[in-house]
Amino acid sequence: MDNLITRYLQQDSHLLGNLLSKLNQLRQWNAWLGECLEENTVLAQHCFIVNLSGTSLIVLADNPHWLTRFRFHIPTLLPKLQHYPGLENIQSICCKVQPNYVPTSPSNQREPQQKLSSENASLLRETAKKVTDEKLRIALEKIADHS
Repeated sequence: MDNLITRYLQQDSHLLGNLLSKLNQLRQWNAWLGECLEENTVLAQHCFIVNLSGTSLIVLADNPHWLTRFRFHIPTLLPKLQHYPGLENIQSICCKVQPNYVPTSPSNQREPQQKLSSENASLLRETAKKVTDEKLRIALEKIADHS
């Protein structure tokens, strides 16, 4: 089934074929990265190659801790990776932290307002009666009215 889908994508659409080819290339590069980090398999689970930009290999880590640990391996990784086809010309490894996607609720939705207890409302009214500043008194009374 996987072969059938692969053939269809490669024949039907040049763009999808290119995407599939890039995906396979990234899989291969990450397998090679795992081989180069064989003594540190945990690190290979948290850092992965996402692109080759000119002579710079772009690596993402899932958090700053793993990125820092990965950077210590760059001097030994670079010559190892240059032995693989397609990566012979890399001169540097650029490391970045993968941004976390946290969906947010639309800003136009407001949370439901909580009502004041009758006790707090009466305390605000009493306080408003004793306040000499008229603007503050009116504001306190408005708040008390929302109970």
